[in-house]
Amino acid sequence: MQYQIEMMEIGSIAIFAAYNLVLFSQVRKKYYLYLGLLSFFMFLRATLVDDGSMIFYAFFPDFSLALGRKIEFFSSYAGAPLSVLFSYTLYPNLKTKKYITAFIAISCVFLLVVIFTSYSFFYNTLYAYQFVILGSYVLMFIVLIKAVMDKSVGAMFILSGTAMSFLFVMAELLKIAGVIYIDAGPNLVNTGFVIFLFLQSIGLSEIFASSFKENQELNKNLEKRVNEKTSEISRASLLRDTLIRIVSHDIRGPMSNLKSVITLVREDQVGIDQAKEFMGTIDKGVDHTIQMLDELMEWGHAASQNKRIQQEDIVLKEIIDPAVTQANPNIASKDLSFKLSGDTNAVCLFDKNALKVIIRNLLSNGVKFTEKGGSVEMKIEKRSTDILIKVIDSGIGIPDEMKSHLFEMKKDNKRPGTENEKSSGVGLFICNDLITQNDGTLSVMDNPTGKGTIFSFTLKQAS
Repeated sequence: MQYQIEMMEIGSIAIFAAYNLVLFSQVRKKYYLYLGLLSFFMFLRATLVDDGSMIFYAFFPDFSLALGRKIEFFSSYAGAPLSVLFSYTLYPNLKTKKYITAFIAISCVFLLVVIFTSYSFFYNTLYAYQFVILGSYVLMFIVLIKAVMDKSVGAMFILSGTAMSFLFVMAELLKIAGVIYIDAGPNLVNTGFVIFLFLQSIGLSEIFASSFKENQELNKNLEKRVNEKTSEISRASLLRDTLIRIVSHDIRGPMSNLKSVITLVREDQVGIDQAKEFMGTIDKGVDHTIQMLDELMEWGHAASQNKRIQQEDIVLKEIIDPAVTQANPNIASKDLSFKLSGDTNAVCLFDKNALKVIIRNLLSNGVKFTEKGGSVEMKIEKRSTDILIKVIDSGIGIPDEMKSHLFEMKKDNKRPGTENEKSSGVGLFICNDLITQNDGTLSVMDNPTGKGTIFSFTLKQAS
């Protein structure tokens, strides 16, 4: 029975040694190396000690007994520094570093004595080395108790295993010293070490599981950052393409017209009255271009990776009133009726510059695509957690084929107003993008009256 127990213990230690050394070769964590080497040397010791089966000699009957003793003592002496290194690399404690360094140096001296002296000499160091073993446990307990107090992952299992092995090692040392008498039974150091390894494996499993979970979270965060960077690159590319398109078509046109008029006036090919007529047309185009540039610049800032939406408390009246004032000349020129209803003193949480662009653009669109004598209304509905703003017009509506891509950057979205007002085709795209960045939603529907369109979007209420 004793032999069978010993074989099970030796086999278990061998498995732990192989497992931890292989694991170290894969993950390169030093504590796996130290635990693997510790298990390996304890395995060697277990096959060589006198009060065991001395199974080593059963496999190698011609092996030198003197060399066997040297390996046995070296394996036993190597256990103390490896145990300390295992606990320290697992839970580094800078306060104990100098003591551990000194301890390792002392342990190495004993190991060198075993290597370079005869059995009759290094055998006499055994009792002195028992104090080294006690010192190793003191250092391990200091490191592990601190780790438990810091609530480090797996520390309680590692400490429990160390405490159990300490009891068995102390019992074995007392038995060797003749202080206590234990009749028969397996070697206590082997038994204690198997219990130690079992609890270490639980503690290391906790650490491995925790590391795996952290890696999963890290991968998720990394994936999120990659997606964010990809989105930023896409937005930057879209901004570039949009600006190129606007500059090449919508800005170049008014500038070319202005250049042509200047050339004609300079060469006396047109009179002053005719030049003024031309300038009136160009003036409207320049106004349109300036407004469009303002919107593009604001969107460009928001799309840039160097600037983020900055939400703040905004009284709607402060944004709506200037936009209405700016639209009044066009409202008057088309003889439109305009109505503003709802609580204009409502306070929302939004980016101020973005909201200016959105209100101005939606109101401008309502006026632009409404025929003379029609109506435009801006309605504010304060709800439980958000605010709904609607821009309702009685205009020409939106063709069905445009609705599916109305908020996209497409050339098909560009169409003139009822008085042939120019359109860049990017206004609704910019509005939708800015609203989305502010956690809102832009939607469009036909006016239930049968004529015109309703644009609506949501804003968060300020708390």
